[in-house]
Amino acid sequence: MRRRIKHTMLAIMLIAAGTATVPARPALAASYQLIPGLSAQDRIVLAKSLVEQGQCRDGLLEITEAMKELPNDETLVRLKATCEAELMQPGAKDTIMKWLKLAPQGHPERSKMLALLAKSQGTGEVPVEWVLVPGGEFEMGAEGAPASPDEAPKHKVTLSAFYIGKHEVTNHQYQAFVKATGHRLPENPDDPKYSLWRGNAMLDGIGELPAINVSWDDAVAYCKWAGGRLPTEAEWEKAARGTDGRTYPWGNDPVTGNRTNYGIEGVTFWEGPTTLAKKDQYEFGKSPYGAYEMAGNVWEWVQDWYEEGYYKNSPVKDPTGPTEGKERVIRGGSWRDNPDTVRSANRNKHAPDVRRTYIGIRCAKDGK
Repeated sequence: MRRRIKHTMLAIMLIAAGTATVPARPALAASYQLIPGLSAQDRIVLAKSLVEQGQCRDGLLEITEAMKELPNDETLVRLKATCEAELMQPGAKDTIMKWLKLAPQGHPERSKMLALLAKSQGTGEVPVEWVLVPGGEFEMGAEGAPASPDEAPKHKVTLSAFYIGKHEVTNHQYQAFVKATGHRLPENPDDPKYSLWRGNAMLDGIGELPAINVSWDDAVAYCKWAGGRLPTEAEWEKAARGTDGRTYPWGNDPVTGNRTNYGIEGVTFWEGPTTLAKKDQYEFGKSPYGAYEMAGNVWEWVQDWYEEGYYKNSPVKDPTGPTEGKERVIRGGSWRDNPDTVRSANRNKHAPDVRRTYIGIRCAKDGK
């Protein structure tokens, strides 16, 4: 027996080191048998190797055995959730939710698990409405007043087809996400008066207002859960202005109060929920593809890192921004910004960890 266990442990060490593989089981071979005498920690190593090599059915046996001793081990719960989702077992959703509550917010596997959760449950009663942006070429950027230097040069970009959210993500949608995943609440870190939530509950009447006080990571996590991702900066601009080079989503006509929620007097102060506009409020401000509030209301996080001179050397096909940076791009302007700022070509940026009353979310996803 000692010799058998010794050989087993040697095999586990080789597998973990990547110098050996778990042999595939022949179709007519006997069912997988648990290896006797292993500690729970050894079973974790073995289960991880099995799962990484696509042998989830066998891996689940080792995981289940190890969880008798370590029921709340983060790695075991994550491996169990991964296999249950892959095998489309009905308990996958509950196991993923258990892991999301166990694991820290910054866990490197969190986005992957949110994507698995989206596949296992969808977004329930508040799904994202998508509008299609066809593939093809458009002119990106702007030159001359009132454009800023980082909007130049104007240049042609070709994008693959994609979908973008018809609306900014609402508090109803974000509440479903928080309840499903245990993600942190969208609270302002500086002063409670700038939050639209009190504890776990939203204030009355804010369900159709945009979710605010969300960081870039919060936005990424929500879009993953909803079955999408953040749009690239180029995707956002095309969705906002179309292919005819217009200044605003609705065209080149001036900004007015029936087209967007903006800072009419140049300086607008936070007055709570009444500061924000509900989805579908500005029918005359829609983009060429039918997306609402792409000018004003709240800035929207996009995928890209910010670089002032990026347009000078950006790819002409499906650009995704610089490979690194210190700030992420935000687009569209907000309730406190003037007409020049809410232009579709205007660029802005923020540190990705900030949470503000004037920044929200709009998701995208690949076209079919």
